Amino acid sequence: MRFFPSSLLSLFLMLSPYQVSGELPDLGDPTQLTVSPHQEYMMGKSFFQTLKANVPFVDTLEVNDYLNTLGQKLVSQSDQPDQNFKFFILKIPSINAFAGPDAHIGIHSGLILAADNESELAGVLAHEISHVTQRHLARAQSEGTSPAAIFAAILAGILVGAENPDAGAAIIYGGTAAMMQSQINFTRHNEYEADRVGISILRKANINPDGMAQFFETLLENTDSNNILSQMEYLRTHPLSTTRIAEARHRISDKDANLPKDSLNFQLTKAQVVISASTSLPAQIKKLKSLPADKKNIVTRYMLAIALTADDKASEAIEILLPLIEEHEHPWFQLALAKAYIQANKQEQALEILRVLEKLYPNYLPVTIYYVEMLNHFGQYDEAIKLLKRLLQYQKQTIIYKTLAQSYFSNGQTGAALEATSYQYELDGYIKLAAQQIENALKQPDLNPITIQRLESRKKELTSQMSQK
Repeated sequence: MRFFPSSLLSLFLMLSPYQVSGELPDLGDPTQLTVSPHQEYMMGKSFFQTLKANVPFVDTLEVNDYLNTLGQKLVSQSDQPDQNFKFFILKIPSINAFAGPDAHIGIHSGLILAADNESELAGVLAHEISHVTQRHLARAQSEGTSPAAIFAAILAGILVGAENPDAGAAIIYGGTAAMMQSQINFTRHNEYEADRVGISILRKANINPDGMAQFFETLLENTDSNNILSQMEYLRTHPLSTTRIAEARHRISDKDANLPKDSLNFQLTKAQVVISASTSLPAQIKKLKSLPADKKNIVTRYMLAIALTADDKASEAIEILLPLIEEHEHPWFQLALAKAYIQANKQEQALEILRVLEKLYPNYLPVTIYYVEMLNHFGQYDEAIKLLKRLLQYQKQTIIYKTLAQSYFSNGQTGAALEATSYQYELDGYIKLAAQQIENALKQPDLNPITIQRLESRKKELTSQMSQK
C-alpha cells in the first residue's frame, strides 16, 4: 500500500482486513499514468477484494443472476462483446453506480429501489458499460489524471459511505475534485458519449432507451442543492443537466416507443431488494397486508411471501405461494415456495419442487444451486456433483465452485474439494490462496497418476500467474 496517498492509506489501514489474504496488491502508483492490461487486472482484483471484505453485497442468487443476465445482454450488443464484465450489487441505500477497474460494474441497492422499470436500470448499466468500452479511463490518462488515484478515491468513498453516506461522498469529492475540475469539460464529453453509445446498446438489446433519459430526469428533478448526498453521489460522478437530458431524448426515435420498458424479472428483483433492505420486517409485512385489493398483484403477493419467510412465518408464506404458482409459472415463485418449505422443516416437499424445477430449467444457476443444496442435505452427493460439473460447462462462477467443494468434501473426496476451492479462489482473485489449495490437494493419499498430472499442471499455471508483474 506504499503508493497510496497518505490520507487513503490511513483509511485502508482502518477499514481493510488484509489478513484475509497476504497477497492483496495495491492499486498502483498514482503518478504512473501508463496502465498495462495486467496492471488493470491487478487494480480490479484489489478493488473488488477490498469491497468484498468491507461492504455488504446483495447475495441472493436470483437477484445476481438477473443482474448478470441483463448486464451480459447489454455487453453482447456493445462493440466489445467478448470483454469480461463483472456485475454486482452493493447493499448500500444511496443511488449510485460505477465502473471500476477491469470492467467491474457495481450498483448500489438504492439505485434498484429508485428505478421504476427495467429500462431505467438497463439505461444506467448501458451507460457504465459504455464508459468501459469507450476507454474513458485511458483518455483520462492522456489528460494527466491518474486512474489509480481516481479508483482509490472512489473506493475510499464507497467504504466510508457504506457507514456514513455524507462522509463517503465528501471523501470521494475531496479526493477527486482537484484532479477532475481541470477536466470537467472532458468529463462532460465522456458523459454525452456514454449516453449516445448506451442508447445504441439499449436499442440493439431490444430495450426501450427512454428509460435512461427518464431515470436521469428523475434524479435531476429530485436533486436538493442543500443535500450533500444528492450532490455527491450519482450526480457527482455523472454530471447531469437539462441540456444533456434533452440531447439524450433527441437521440431516442419514435420507433423506440415500441420496445419493451419493463419485465416481471425486474419487478421481482426489486421486490427481493426491498425485503433484503428492510429495517423492520414486521412493519413491511403490515404494510403489504394492508394494501388495497387492486394493489395486491403477483409482485406484491410475492414480496409479502418472501418477507414472511424471512420473518420466520413460513406457514403464512406457503398459503400465499401455493395459489400464486397456480396462476403463474415463473420459477422464482416455486423457489420461494421451496425455501418456505425448508424453513417449515418440510425438506421432502422442497426437494420435490426443486427436482421438477431442475428438469424444467436445466443449467439455470439459482435452481441448480438450491437443488444441489437439498441433494447434499439428503446425502445424494454424486447427483449433486454431476449437476454442478454440468453447470460449469456453461458458466464459471465462484458460487458453483464453492458448492461443488462442499459436495466433494461431504462425499469424502477431500482432494477434489481442495481443487474446486482453488478455482473459487482464483475467480475471486486470490491466486496465492488458490495455489495453496493445490499444494494441499497434492498431499492427499492415494492420488492416481492422472490426478497428480492434472494438479501439477494447475500448480504451474497458478505459479505463472503469481510471477507476472
